[in-house]
Amino acid sequence: MGRPVTLMICVVFSVSSAFAQATGSVQTGFVAITPVVGFGQGLIVFGRFANRNGDQVVQSTGWAGSVLTSSALVVSSDGSSSQNSGIAIVNPSNSAAGITLTLRNNQGSIVASRTITLGALRQISQFVTEIFNLGPNANVAGLLTISSTVPIAILGFQFNGAFFSVLPTNVPIGETALLLPQFASGAGWSTDIVIANTTPAAQTVRVDVYNPVGGILATSPNVNILPGAFTVLPLPGLAMDR
Repeated sequence: MGRPVTLMICVVFSVSSAFAQATGSVQTGFVAITPVVGFGQGLIVFGRFANRNGDQVVQSTGWAGSVLTSSALVVSSDGSSSQNSGIAIVNPSNSAAGITLTLRNNQGSIVASRTITLGALRQISQFVTEIFNLGPNANVAGLLTISSTVPIAILGFQFNGAFFSVLPTNVPIGETALLLPQFASGAGWSTDIVIANTTPAAQTVRVDVYNPVGGILATSPNVNILPGAFTVLPLPGLAMDR
């Protein structure tokens, strides 16, 4: 029998940056999924993100990955075409994280570097131009490397006006924790959490929805996933259950 795992699905884009483009109130936060019956092995977890603007709906999917202490992703911004990369980081541990972010150009030379402290059970999310104080109209293209003193979760989004997509990273699949750093609901945004059970035994998980500073928004203590089946949790509906 394996060890119990906690799977965390986390939103980390701040309303002041990525979601400031929306009209109205946007709820962000993160979700912790903890096995109650079963040990979490064999579960597939991902988030389905959507943004509606009138009759236009933009969707993307972000897979759960492991917590880690280093990662990298390709980022870019172009103020003239409303393109920018948003970086989401969550610290699910009980101690503060010292995080170093380094941006290199396509020649490998360092363009900018910054070290921040992220408290326990806290999130930060900013556009790459905000992270390095480059100005909203800066043109940037390069490799962003991120290293941390404690395990963290990372997710990147590439925005192009109203359109967005998930940026690939080198995040491995984990055995003891999975984090998917993004959910948003309200003002045209919505997120579904999909949990699939690939094992021959039923599993039950607890789902806790948190705001960006670790306050609980909602709890669903017993979500049952049958063998070979899956369940879909629309976060606005789950948040209203409380």
